[in-house]
Amino acid sequence: MVNVLIVGCGGIAGLRHIPALKVNPDAKLYGFIDGAPGRAAAKAEECGGKVFESLEEALKDPAIDAVIVCTPARSHCDISVAALKAGKHVLCEKPMAVSAEDAKKMIAASKESGAKLMISHNQRRYDPHIKAKELLEAGEIGKLLTFRTFLGIKGPEYSSVDGKNAGYFSKAMSGRGVMSDVGAHRIDLMHYIVGSKYKRVLSYNPTLAKTKPDGTPIDLDDNSMSIVEMENGVVGILVTSWTSMSGKDRITQFFGTKGVITLYREDHPVVVEYEDGSTAYYDFPYNPDQAETVITDIDKIFIDCIKNDEEPFVTGEDGLEVVLTLDAMEESNASGTWANIKR
Repeated sequence: MVNVLIVGCGGIAGLRHIPALKVNPDAKLYGFIDGAPGRAAAKAEECGGKVFESLEEALKDPAIDAVIVCTPARSHCDISVAALKAGKHVLCEKPMAVSAEDAKKMIAASKESGAKLMISHNQRRYDPHIKAKELLEAGEIGKLLTFRTFLGIKGPEYSSVDGKNAGYFSKAMSGRGVMSDVGAHRIDLMHYIVGSKYKRVLSYNPTLAKTKPDGTPIDLDDNSMSIVEMENGVVGILVTSWTSMSGKDRITQFFGTKGVITLYREDHPVVVEYEDGSTAYYDFPYNPDQAETVITDIDKIFIDCIKNDEEPFVTGEDGLEVVLTLDAMEESNASGTWANIKR
């Protein structure tokens, strides 16, 4: 049995991690921490477990095996490093950090302590994404040339328990805006599916509509558009948004020498159109709407990697790849030119 401490009891924890752990026979929701009064206590009452007043207090408890970090991105490094140094395994929400320096500190703490560090890039585990990777690796559309991926939502104020006061709209807490909050999903996903690191980016990250509670514009990007070049020569377009007010903005397409793969088309979740005019369709037992919170097996994979002493499915180095790419996107937006990934 893996005893788990949840740090941050807001929407991400409540909608994804806690429900997944509640049904996992190998995991126990042992403890909860949250800065908002009463929030940790409410989760402890719902799930059982202890309420801890501080991270320092919790990390002294020898019964805790693992920590799941569900706080704003700016705090990920400090919490994760402290937990890792205490010998606790860590599953950290994306993006793993707000700077490459912080990401590297997390990786170093994991290596020094021997505790596992995994990043919660859960979109790798969506059925259409798993199928796309399988098809590409099988050469179904020949050599991959380009991709286009889009992911937009109405904005974090529609899903966060804190509304417009959410840490997502605070540069001091989140570090960056939509290119990090939403873009981290797609940056990692394309790295994973395409099977290559990023080489350089050309990005524009404006603030177009989102405002603070007082009506002034947020000081973070609410839209992000990037052209990316991978080390293997594949070129892609990556667009993310907090102003997709239909809530239906998640199409990805892969263009190869022998066909095109489209994910999340209106009629089927995976469609392959071949150069000879034929088409293949792939469906799954359940095809959720974009607005539905999908509980993947990312938490189970984390618990299993602890149980079986295996390498994490999404490593700290994978998370660092995302942060390095975000750094380059920020640099490109500021300079108006291409920015290389600085490894």
